[in-house]
Amino acid sequence: MSRLISFCIVLLMLFSASCGNTPGDQPVKASETSGAVSSDVKLNSDLQAKVGSWLGKDTECYGIVVGYFADGSTLGKSVKCRVVAIKPEKIKMKTIESVSLLPGEGCDKMGLAYGDTWWEEDGDIFRTREEAESYIMSKGWTKKQ
Repeated sequence: MSRLISFCIVLLMLFSASCGNTPGDQPVKASETSGAVSSDVKLNSDLQAKVGSWLGKDTECYGIVVGYFADGSTLGKSVKCRVVAIKPEKIKMKTIESVSLLPGEGCDKMGLAYGDTWWEEDGDIFRTREEAESYIMSKGWTKKQ
């Protein structure tokens, strides 16, 4: 009986030694296994052409909030955001400021709050607020009629 117990203890010790990390082993990070996308992912050709090579994970940039109204008008505003993840066909953005499309008209919730996220698929991402505002002007999204 004591030989059986000794044998079991030896097996447990061997098993635990083989499952442990050796000093050269690196633990696997959750982002490497969960399908999260790192900054080394290449955008598809359409997004790459529209955004350019400056975009990377954790980059602060500007996106656009657009409201479409029943009267046919469209209103857009720029919003400061951060790139959270990149996939070949889309970019996950997170707002780092709040923006309201119609402040003071009882529509304060029409816009984005700090911390909201979305997947940008059209590539309307800009380095500066001026670039974003210029794009909004070129589209005619500056005021609700």
